[in-house]
Amino acid sequence: MNEELKERIVQEAADLFNAKGYRNVTLSELASRLGISKKTLYLSFRGKEDIAEAVLGLTMRAIADTIAEQRKRDAGPLARLRDVFLGIKQEMMKLHPVFLEDIQKAAPALWKRVEAFRGRQLLFVEELLLQAKEAGEIRDLDIRLVSVILLDTIQRLIRPDFAAQHGVTMPHVADTLFSLFLEGLRNNPEK
Repeated sequence: MNEELKERIVQEAADLFNAKGYRNVTLSELASRLGISKKTLYLSFRGKEDIAEAVLGLTMRAIADTIAEQRKRDAGPLARLRDVFLGIKQEMMKLHPVFLEDIQKAAPALWKRVEAFRGRQLLFVEELLLQAKEAGEIRDLDIRLVSVILLDTIQRLIRPDFAAQHGVTMPHVADTLFSLFLEGLRNNPEK
């Protein structure tokens, strides 16, 4: 299958998933919008979950690229941490919460891969926190424990069902969590 068609399939699927959610999109509808047969879809993808994984893969690659850029940047660790969170938030905002909530409920194996990816990327956060501690920018805390708490909090709170349950958006949850986290860690000079 040519890569151009595969990219078109993924882009059209992303548009449909973001408009209607994962559960409400059929492969017949996707094929029809692309002007191809379902058989042609199956030449590139095993099924709808495989296509959704490719859509999420775009976001995961963009997040991984953001982290790679921050690894190279010559800036303070807290500035890079802020920019990592902003980059992640920007990429996550491209995915509609209904799509993510549907993935979480209807494709739990795929959702677990998303969470595993998130966990792997947060290792960089631990590196930055260690650097910030060494630079005296944050309080003297157990960085490994802080990282585990952050990861667990993110896994539990930056989820579509959590945001919907509390009547807020995922970006609002992310902003609040990051603000609480960062300000709670800062090393406040004595007055």
